[in-house]
Amino acid sequence: MPRRQNLFVRFREGREGQVAVIFSLALLPILSLVGASVDYSRANGIRTNIQQALDAAVLAGAINAGSDWQSTALSVFNANLSVQGARVDSPTFSINNAQYLGSVSASVETTYLGVIGFNTMQVSVNSAAASAGSSDNSCIFTLDAGQSSADAGMTFNGAPKLNLSNCSIRSNTSIRCNGHDGSALVSYAAGTASGCSNQKTSAAIPDIYASLAGNISKTCGMTAAGATWSVGSTAPSGSAVIPVSKGAYTEYHVCGDLTLSGNGSLTGTSPASDKIIVVENGSLILANSANVSLTRATIVLTGDNTTTSSIQFPNGNGHAATLSLSPSSGSDNPWQGVSIYQDPALTSGVDESWGPGANINVDGLLYLPNAGVTISGNAASGNSACTKIVTKQFTTNGSVNLNFSQTDSGCASLGLKQYKGASAYLAG
Repeated sequence: MPRRQNLFVRFREGREGQVAVIFSLALLPILSLVGASVDYSRANGIRTNIQQALDAAVLAGAINAGSDWQSTALSVFNANLSVQGARVDSPTFSINNAQYLGSVSASVETTYLGVIGFNTMQVSVNSAAASAGSSDNSCIFTLDAGQSSADAGMTFNGAPKLNLSNCSIRSNTSIRCNGHDGSALVSYAAGTASGCSNQKTSAAIPDIYASLAGNISKTCGMTAAGATWSVGSTAPSGSAVIPVSKGAYTEYHVCGDLTLSGNGSLTGTSPASDKIIVVENGSLILANSANVSLTRATIVLTGDNTTTSSIQFPNGNGHAATLSLSPSSGSDNPWQGVSIYQDPALTSGVDESWGPGANINVDGLLYLPNAGVTISGNAASGNSACTKIVTKQFTTNGSVNLNFSQTDSGCASLGLKQYKGASAYLAG
């Protein structure tokens, strides 16, 4: 009897198995919490992908703005959707108060929560976009091709002085306004516009000026001696400069670097016809103290990527130069409205660094699609009608002075091709 009592007492007082029992009882809620975290994180990632697809869809619809905008939006949504383990409903699209709206729901399959009876998680996504108008009024536009939307295609550093009357700024990636908010009418970015005025998320828009490269012809071959063109003189002669008559206008093909010097108008204040200066396998160089203006002229930079093809201002203490450009204006000239055009085939030696002594006044289009442009000098629009600077990247440093203005009628007066119906932004 005493032996049985001892066994009973030892069993009653034993603690060795209690931890296992307690752990077994706690295991289910612990696994449920861990599983919920894993399943929720996965559902949130799927929701992000669906949100990005829906944002792209309504932006495409707002850009389309036609009777078939819903089918366009649906095609873009399907093209951008990339989820697994979820059943995504067909999105619905509608218009309300001039906004293009989209909404969609999805059921995400769970992995762990199914143990406790929750086999799916529901997510819903909404998006809205609005059209920014019939034409794009961006004075500065960075293409930043090949970069993610998070990359800063446009950056304002230092303490720039900006006067962008009726101008927007636009990047197909992101904008960083560090030293100044940009003072632009709108700051459009396909990524983010950090610290900028009136920030709006916008769809990336295509490069409508790249096709102008089809008008470029090359005549220099292996010749690259270069030439200097001084104010007050006729076009330089010799084997390095080849004139080509195009009927309504004349092309001057400069083989190698072209240096501009002197003070005054290179083409005359009221020329009777357009001049196209094609710099092949060379750079446009401003001599120190040069103050050169060109009227009814287009400068084209082209080549085979074996040499530098850029716009070079004199840099250094006390060095300065000014270049003023008014574009070709003939309606029978494919370069109408274009002041400087850098061949998009040029990808090497095209970056620009314009120091404190650089002054550039540009009406019409300044097109440098693969160039990273860093400016520390002054840039302006001479007649305040229309200026479009298109670059790969655009950065200001120091007390830069940018003074641009633009109107639809001003661009039309220069004959400059504009983006039509290609501007939209996320509205909510």
